[in-house]
Amino acid sequence: MIDVVSIVIAVVSLIGSLVAAGFTGWISFYIDQVKRRTEAKALIHKYRDPLMLAAYDLQSRLWGLVQMNLLRYIEDEDKKDLVYVYTAFLVGQYLSWTYILRRQAQFLRFSTDKTNKQLNQILDTITNEFSLDRHQGEDPFMLWRGQQMAIGELMTMEEEKGQLYCMGFAAFSQKYHNDLEFHKWFQPIEKGIVLLVDAGARGDAVANHRLRRLQHLLIDLVLLLDQERVALGQNKQLKVDAAHECRCYSCPGAVVVEAHVVSQASKLPEP
Repeated sequence: MIDVVSIVIAVVSLIGSLVAAGFTGWISFYIDQVKRRTEAKALIHKYRDPLMLAAYDLQSRLWGLVQMNLLRYIEDEDKKDLVYVYTAFLVGQYLSWTYILRRQAQFLRFSTDKTNKQLNQILDTITNEFSLDRHQGEDPFMLWRGQQMAIGELMTMEEEKGQLYCMGFAAFSQKYHNDLEFHKWFQPIEKGIVLLVDAGARGDAVANHRLRRLQHLLIDLVLLLDQERVALGQNKQLKVDAAHECRCYSCPGAVVVEAHVVSQASKLPEP
């Protein structure tokens, strides 16, 4: 009888230990998940505005190239440099902030937060759109993944305390004109503008399809990052006419969506 009681006590003790260990493990896992979500949210909050503004600036430039005849300025000796150089800068600025975000939040893609998952999905889709090489005639602005990463690195600066940020346009312009190694990474953008001009002269509407899809995706990104902000007012943000196989939220067709943005993209853009 004593042996049976001892066995029962031992079994109960073992089960209790297993339950306690399991509960402790679950608590540790839960605390770790909460911590990771909190850190991810803090990083998104920190980099949301610069990434959103970079995406907005780039989509606005793509709008101008595709929809507003911005390419006419390349015939103007005083302004054509801004078409080439500033367009390259805007692409680099966007890639810099995405590079910074992913470098600072490598665990972000494992977050269960719905917004973070959507953010990763849009960022990945934009990366893929830049690198696609399956559509004939859509060569302008094609950048392999390695090129995108290299441009993001080159555009990223670091303060003494380790804070990462994107270089400004003045510094970029000087480096673009004087550093051949730096300049070569942006040649696909420069050549892409030339291809767009040539395609426009031929009446070829396919050449800018990559830009159209990118502009739609960038607006989706702006809206996602801007949805929780307290805005002073709302402006209507236009998407350019849709291209085939667009993976944005609202295609097919050109649509009007609401965005908390600083200016009207429908205005005639400056170079």
